[in-house]
Amino acid sequence: MSFSDSLQYIQFYPTLRCNLSCTFCFNRGIESAKDISTKDFVKIISILAAIGVGEIDILGGEPTLHSDLSQIVDLICKQNLKVLISSNGFNVQLLKKLSEPCVKENIQIGISLNYDPPSKELHEYIIKYKPLLKSVFSKKQAIPEHAMQYLRLPDIRYYLLFMDTVDKDDLKAALSFPEFFQRIVSLKNNHKNVEAVFCSGFIPDIQRYPVLRHVRCPAGTTKLTIMPDGSVYPCYLFARHNNFLLGNILYDNFTRIWKNPVLNFFRKFEKNNCINPNCELFSSCHGGCPAVSLLVSGDIAAPDPRCVRYR
Repeated sequence: MSFSDSLQYIQFYPTLRCNLSCTFCFNRGIESAKDISTKDFVKIISILAAIGVGEIDILGGEPTLHSDLSQIVDLICKQNLKVLISSNGFNVQLLKKLSEPCVKENIQIGISLNYDPPSKELHEYIIKYKPLLKSVFSKKQAIPEHAMQYLRLPDIRYYLLFMDTVDKDDLKAALSFPEFFQRIVSLKNNHKNVEAVFCSGFIPDIQRYPVLRHVRCPAGTTKLTIMPDGSVYPCYLFARHNNFLLGNILYDNFTRIWKNPVLNFFRKFEKNNCINPNCELFSSCHGGCPAVSLLVSGDIAAPDPRCVRYR
C-alpha cells in the first residue's frame, strides 16, 4: 500500500498538557512528553507536505496551551495543507486570532461542549465565528442542554462523537454502536446539522476514502498519529503501547515507518468477527475499533466490547 494513494491526514499532538481532566478523555494513560519545538515541527511539516498529506488534525491535551500554536498553524497553512484544531475553548483570544477571515479557508476549529456550560466569552465566540461544535455521546447525554441553543444558528455543524473506551469501567457509560447509530438517525430527523463521528472500523467512510472498503480500519491506512516527540503510531489510541510504535518521523525514513509490519493487521479485512450476526449493521460493519478491543479486552482482533456486551 502506497502512502501517496491512501494517507490522507495526520492526527498531531503538539502538546499533551491540558487544563481539564475529563473522565471520558481518550488520552488517559498516555505517558507525558515535552511539547514539540517549532524547530522540530518545521521538519515534520516539510516531510508531510512532501509525501502528499492533505490535512493535519491538531489534538491534545489542549492545543492552545502550546506557546507556539499560532506559528505551528501558520507553518501548516504555508504548505497549503488544511488544519483542524480541536479545543475545549480555554483560550478564546487565541481561537479568535486563528479564526480571522484571512486564514479561515484553510482552518477549522472544533470546540468541545460537554458537561459544563461555556463561559460568556466562549459563547460570544461561538455566536460570531460559528466553529464546529462537538460533544461526546454517552449514556448520560447526547447534546448537552446548554448547547441546544446553538443548533438553531445558521451554518453551525454539530458533531456527536461515539465514546471511546480505554478501560472496562468506561463501558458503563458507553452505548453500543447500533444504539448510537439509531439515536443519531433519530436526532438528524429534527436537526439536519447533526453529524456522527465514529471509527470507520464500524461503517467505513468509503465515499470520502474508498480504500477503507478493503481494510480493517483507518489506522495506518488513511491516517497516522504523531506525538509531541515525533513518535508515530497507527492512531492515537495505540499511543499507550510501545509495540505499536512505528518509528520517529524526526529520525526515521518515512517509507520505513509506512512499511512497518505492525500495520499489516489494519490493512486487510476478511470478515466481521462480531458474535451478533443478527445486528442490522452486521453486513456493513468491519467489527468496530481494534484499539478499543485491545485496550478493554487485551485482544486487537476481538469484537468491539461496546457491542459484544449487548448481545
